[in-house]
Amino acid sequence: MTSSTVALLYNIIQRNDSKKQISDIMSIAPKLKHLQIPLDRIKLATNNFADQNILGRGGFGKVYKGELPMSTTSGEPFNTIIVAVKRLDLKSRRQSGQGRQQFFREIFILANHKHANMVTLVGFCEEGDEHIIVYEHEAHGSLDKFLGNTELTWLQRVRICLGAARGLVYLHGSDASVHRVIHCDIKSANILLDENWEAKISDFGLSKIGLMHQEFTYLFTNACGTKGYVDPQYAANNVLTKESDVYSFGMVLFEVLCGRCATVVNVIDKKHNYDYLSESVKLHYEKGTLDEIIFSSLREEIKPSSLETFSRIAYRCLNTDNENRPTMRAIVQELETALELQMNIRKTELWGSSTGGEPWSFRLESNKKLRKIFIDHKRWIYSIAFTTQDVGDSVNYFQQYGAACGPSGDTITQVNFDIDEEIIEIQGTITKVPIISGSLTLLSSLCFLTNKKRYGPFGYEEEDARFSKSWDEGSFRGFYGRAGFYLDGLGCFLKSIP
Repeated sequence: MTSSTVALLYNIIQRNDSKKQISDIMSIAPKLKHLQIPLDRIKLATNNFADQNILGRGGFGKVYKGELPMSTTSGEPFNTIIVAVKRLDLKSRRQSGQGRQQFFREIFILANHKHANMVTLVGFCEEGDEHIIVYEHEAHGSLDKFLGNTELTWLQRVRICLGAARGLVYLHGSDASVHRVIHCDIKSANILLDENWEAKISDFGLSKIGLMHQEFTYLFTNACGTKGYVDPQYAANNVLTKESDVYSFGMVLFEVLCGRCATVVNVIDKKHNYDYLSESVKLHYEKGTLDEIIFSSLREEIKPSSLETFSRIAYRCLNTDNENRPTMRAIVQELETALELQMNIRKTELWGSSTGGEPWSFRLESNKKLRKIFIDHKRWIYSIAFTTQDVGDSVNYFQQYGAACGPSGDTITQVNFDIDEEIIEIQGTITKVPIISGSLTLLSSLCFLTNKKRYGPFGYEEEDARFSKSWDEGSFRGFYGRAGFYLDGLGCFLKSIP
């Protein structure tokens, strides 16, 4: 989609004149023609919206599971992907114009904002009265269904929160987009989980869009969202900021910790009584009695240092003054610390740039072995990728960081490790690459030493800016760093010293 088209869609979606907006919304569909899916194909995918395919339902309509054939290269058979089909019921809504506005807003946001921790848009359909959005299906459904699940470990819970937080960092200010998105309805029901329990932010119908590259974004709008998650300051003055999402995310953090939803409705004598989690978590945090409301299956599992870090950042999110709430980037950093404390790991220093690209991390679980490293290199390191294998399992998992535009170096080298081989030292060099606005700090070479042999160097070894770090056998726990078009920075996770 061209920048001029994005600007046009942005202007239409932001208009407050509802009559004018409804008219102009009609002009959006042709701009998104490449995403349109014929109704007949969707009916075929869902067995004509069969009841047995229903995944969920709400005030918006119903969501169906389907198998959608996707076209491939000419002459090849169709690929079939599993999808979630949201069929909006606009006819039964009082404000069908507002419903269509939300319909196109969600399509616009998902078509122009892509991140590993956001749901993926497959396409949409607008035929007659039908308004349908098609997404990639997330195997485990929504987080709210697992809050009280005793099998969801503390490590899994923190990782889920960390993924969702990274998605919000992107929406609130990534350089990858010209627009800032304030979600407006962050809650556990809108955080989906894929087959690997990776968090995916969903449901952007209520979201608001503001210009990027501004320190503050203030939007004046009637308060919307879900009871128990809505920022009280936003509800009181109708001034929406990205910190309103921070408040809602703080409630999600406490949901995960306490194993219950932010709002529980009890019906007594035909009257609805609302039990809000926000009131009890603030009280117990300030009294130092959080143990009393932590989900029972987690009490023996959580290390005190991890709990302290996690609960402290969650409590800061609920500050009544939005200016004193942390940024989503600060929340990510604290959640990473909570995870490291729970896993009993520590970080080495970061070699290379601390500002280029986006942060990433690759941790080796106790049941996994590092079997391969792929390095894309020339005068510097473009990307690094890892393949792991479950102990006693033949399934391999592949993760790549860097080379945002695809492989760019002359050589992609594959390093294969034996099942009993592990890294005990890393070496490398750092370089500065001149650009118009200054210079880029990049890794120019890497070398790995294991308990069996030496691999590398890969890339081009500079004479200056060398680094090296060694550790005891059995200490290596993974890598972290920053990456975008290149591998900007790299560090290691090591087992903490008792």
